[in-house]
Amino acid sequence: MNPVILKEGRYSAKDIDKLSRKFKPKITDIYSEQLKEISEIKFKKILKSRDKETFGDWIYYPWSNSLLHTLSEKENDLLKANRNKNLITALEQKKLADFTIAIAGLSVGGNIATALLHNGFPKKIKLADSDILRTTNLNRVRARLSDVGEKKVDVISRQLYEIDPYLKITTFPQGLSKKNLKDFIAGNPKPKLIFELIDDFEIKILLRKTARKHKVPVIMLTSLGDSVLVDIERYDTEPETEIFNGRVDEKTINKDNFALEMVGRYNVPKRAVESIKEIGKTLVGRPQLMNTVTVASGIALFLARKIALGEKIKSGRILFKFDDLLFRRT
Repeated sequence: MNPVILKEGRYSAKDIDKLSRKFKPKITDIYSEQLKEISEIKFKKILKSRDKETFGDWIYYPWSNSLLHTLSEKENDLLKANRNKNLITALEQKKLADFTIAIAGLSVGGNIATALLHNGFPKKIKLADSDILRTTNLNRVRARLSDVGEKKVDVISRQLYEIDPYLKITTFPQGLSKKNLKDFIAGNPKPKLIFELIDDFEIKILLRKTARKHKVPVIMLTSLGDSVLVDIERYDTEPETEIFNGRVDEKTINKDNFALEMVGRYNVPKRAVESIKEIGKTLVGRPQLMNTVTVASGIALFLARKIALGEKIKSGRILFKFDDLLFRRT
């Protein structure tokens, strides 16, 4: 479900009145406050001749029955990118906006998606996840208790639209399968980067094979207790890269030990190993911590920006072990 947008210059006061009468939404008007912000940035006063009611855009969010009066898309983008200057230039911000990203798996992936939008990119995004939000997901997913029972892809899409209502989201609410994998990777809009954060070992492999064929880079971030394991596969600039950087033999995969082979037994904390035995007994799934997921989101955002701006990020694996990074003795 998408927001309904009445764009400046394409509606009248009667249109707003008609929408308000039909849905009786809660109205939030931030237009005047945003005008003050714009005047500060441009160092000149905005023309007072602007009719508050017919200038700016009106956004109707059907899931919350709310109506928002705000600046136009261009002016909203100007404001949201202002505090990025000059850490990110205007030209770089445009490149980021045009850098389509796909995210498979929306527990960690949902945090990555919102982090990306807060940094002003991308304007087109693909999301894939078949799961519903469960209460046990709330230890690492930024969602409300009232969202429990809804599809993760819907929960995250709503969050993203409320950050940027002009965003173009393509969703795969049934998750990824052999049938739709090509569309996710090569279909319009074709992503320029994929974040893979799913558990299905077969789809993990097929995703990489398809991404390699279509020259789309893949990044996987694995939270391991108080560590983040980052795997980068640059199928765009290094098309001969082996899947999982050659750490898993795709011809002799052992399904039972796949996760440990992929991650490396030596990278898994002792407590996490002990917890694996409890899955299906006292645990519903692999344990993860919000602090680690949050750091993983920041790393994902950093790497996406570097790749989007053409910096040389090579294939490979990096382990961010918090204890070593923060408390290493010199």
